[in-house]
Amino acid sequence: MSDLRDCNLYYDPDSANYLIEYRGNFKEQIDKLSYACGDIITGNIGVVSVRNNDLDRLLNDVPAIVFYDFRTIYVLQDISPSSVDNINNIKINPFLDLNGRGVLIGIVDTGIDYLNDEFIREDDTSRIISIWDQSIQNNTSDAVYIGQTYSNDQINSAIAAKRSNGDPYQIVPSRDEVGHGTKVAGIIGARGYNTEFQGIANASDFVIVKLFESTNFKRQLQGNGIPYTPVYNASEIVAGVEYLRRVAVERKQPMVIYLGVGSTEGSHDGNNLISRYITSIGNSRGLCVVNGVGNEGDSQGHVSGYIRNVGDTKVIELRIPREIKYLPIYIWVRRPNIASINVISPTGEASAVIQSKINKVQPVRFVFLNTDMIVRFYSPEHFTGHQVISLTFSNIKPGTWTFNLIGEYITNGRYDIWLPPKSTLPENTIFLESDPFTTLTIPATAVNVITVSYYGNNNALIAASGKGFNTNGLINPDISTIGVNILTTKVGGGVTTFSGSSAATAVVVGACALLLQWGIVDRNDPTMYTKKIRTYIMYGANRNSANRYPSRETGYGDFDLLGVFNIISGLYRNSNQRFRMNITDKKYTNEDYEFYEYYINKLFIRIPKAGDGKFI
Repeated sequence: MSDLRDCNLYYDPDSANYLIEYRGNFKEQIDKLSYACGDIITGNIGVVSVRNNDLDRLLNDVPAIVFYDFRTIYVLQDISPSSVDNINNIKINPFLDLNGRGVLIGIVDTGIDYLNDEFIREDDTSRIISIWDQSIQNNTSDAVYIGQTYSNDQINSAIAAKRSNGDPYQIVPSRDEVGHGTKVAGIIGARGYNTEFQGIANASDFVIVKLFESTNFKRQLQGNGIPYTPVYNASEIVAGVEYLRRVAVERKQPMVIYLGVGSTEGSHDGNNLISRYITSIGNSRGLCVVNGVGNEGDSQGHVSGYIRNVGDTKVIELRIPREIKYLPIYIWVRRPNIASINVISPTGEASAVIQSKINKVQPVRFVFLNTDMIVRFYSPEHFTGHQVISLTFSNIKPGTWTFNLIGEYITNGRYDIWLPPKSTLPENTIFLESDPFTTLTIPATAVNVITVSYYGNNNALIAASGKGFNTNGLINPDISTIGVNILTTKVGGGVTTFSGSSAATAVVVGACALLLQWGIVDRNDPTMYTKKIRTYIMYGANRNSANRYPSRETGYGDFDLLGVFNIISGLYRNSNQRFRMNITDKKYTNEDYEFYEYYINKLFIRIPKAGDGKFI
């Protein structure tokens, strides 16, 4: 992200930020333009900011842009952590001594309360290596294209200023106004300043990205009468993750990356641009990416079905509870199927059948309701090859709207529609015959990411938890963990509880930091990365014999860190050595048992065998 120029368009509510793929001299071409801004994120992914009516002009003036992704809204996933998932059984093992030491925790979220004592060491130095606050304007850094970065030295100076009754925000003005990121960081790694709880990786260090809230999406939500909801662009999320990756590489330290944001809209097969990027960094040694499935399982915002034959019609009904100024809907028709569409308003006024054609754009006006609709066909869509029918409504009126999909070219005829996240829509904006499955949020559908669903107390399934699988049959989620009433810290200090997909994801992130410490920092397995940790977690999951796995709700089972280490010990076990011992405790007296005992570096294993030769 070097050689960047300041661009206020990124913060302009009239300008939209797009995640793009480019080839060639993209930066040179876009820097010549006065009506748009653009910057490089990776070797082939970038960001542009442009007003909607200038988008086609931009694509013509900058031929290096080969693809721009659909703009979809990303939202947060929120609705003593060490006491769950057998984590404490691992932490208290003196031979392991696992607390996250030497591991970086990368968080892409709402920022962090860096003045919270949970993130400050006993010597008053910060555990936060750096903060990239994307929301602060007037960029002066060559390392990032928007916002400001703050180093550990600057954060330490701000802490010292606070201790001296000065103003720390004159030095580091970054704040977590929402509080979500601070709660997440507390579950993952609060040091235990408050004796009521302690984070899982309580000796780890943090690298924080505070996401810029999209002013363009925020204006849309305000126009729709939606109460304040933090909303984000895919471009800033990808840039944030890339920043974390670079910090980990520069410091030569392992890192777990927490992603607590997600979008409902997309192909849900791991092939869109952000999912492809997450998949690519998941192959990097020493990096581990963890994503929640979101809270859309009971939102009634997904519908799916099959058009059986050419000429057949599938009828989809959508309830609109009140006028919505702006509503985008994407219909995904799985390749190589092709469908045309007829939209019928609550008054019975129809658009007439609009047939599919490559790059076709057709405006429609519903006269009786004063509602406008623009229909765009992407046949095929750039990355997935699926047909996408984009419907953009202006001033859509309340009532039941009907979408008739008519088969033009049919193999199996599968289609899916996802509404925007429920927190961005008026209440009761729902499909009348919804499908609760394939409701995990993007990029939890990526290939190389640990995907976490959640349950409540007593292992009760939570309807809101996003459900799998991917539309192409790939298994997501991977595992499940508790996500209700998790103890953590808050802005200003103290103890609070946290629930939802974000809380469950934070639990697994903390546990993954312990695994990276054991593997890379303590050099028991220096080759650890996302895919290997994901496999260990699948192996070690606790499975109920009454259920079938993998499950759309819980993946391969309930997360169990002790089970993971039991599996690791089995994979590395040397020749079995048998020891006969005598155990005396409250339950067993003077009974002979057989044991397997062995060391794996610092890991001491003792497995008892029952008299019939089976493990107990």
